Amino acid sequence: MDEDIEDLREQKKEELKNQQESQEEAAEQRKKQIKQKAAEHLTKDAKSRLGNIRAANPEKASSVEMQIARLGETGQIQQINDDQLKDILRSISEEESRNESDIKFRR
Repeated sequence: MDEDIEDLREQKKEELKNQQESQEEAAEQRKKQIKQKAAEHLTKDAKSRLGNIRAANPEKASSVEMQIARLGETGQIQQINDDQLKDILRSISEEESRNESDIKFRR
């Protein structure tokens, strides 16, 4: 009986492990697709700038890629040059600064 319980536990652990691995693979695949779709809409200079941003701030680069991919899918953009990418980055930075709360402690 104890062996059966142990076997069930091991099976459940394996199932959970496999499920987690498949979810991680799916998330990685989604990231690759977004990156690829965004790259289709960027000029060479814009791709270079986005690569520099990715090195410094991967979260911001992912956010920009998602935004560009979404705009490309809806047909709102064709090609984004370096200046347009700068504008997108400014708007994201402004949005982030507005979202940050100013908490002040009085002592």
